[in-house]
Amino acid sequence: MALTDAQREAIYRLARREQNYVRFFRYLSELKLNMRQSSVAVVEDHSGLNHKNSLDLMRQIAETGVAEMHSGGGEPSYLMWRDDVDIREVGKSADKPLR
Repeated sequence: MALTDAQREAIYRLARREQNYVRFFRYLSELKLNMRQSSVAVVEDHSGLNHKNSLDLMRQIAETGVAEMHSGGGEPSYLMWRDDVDIREVGKSADKPLR
């Protein structure tokens, strides 16, 4: 199942909030393979955000419905992407508005 228009629009708007968000979404769009999860360390590395802000970005991504936050060691530490979502498409959605 492809991303819905509402999800694409939410991702686009989210990416426009901060340049560091754009950097992370660009990383997703350039992946060679679809990944099933992304750790907070990956978000930090590719966005340049600190740990707290990376977790905030991950929560905002989860709110769009394309992923869920999961915990490792008792605190949120990674995004589990929905089975029907290609995260490369999530990344590409950040570059272009629907209309």
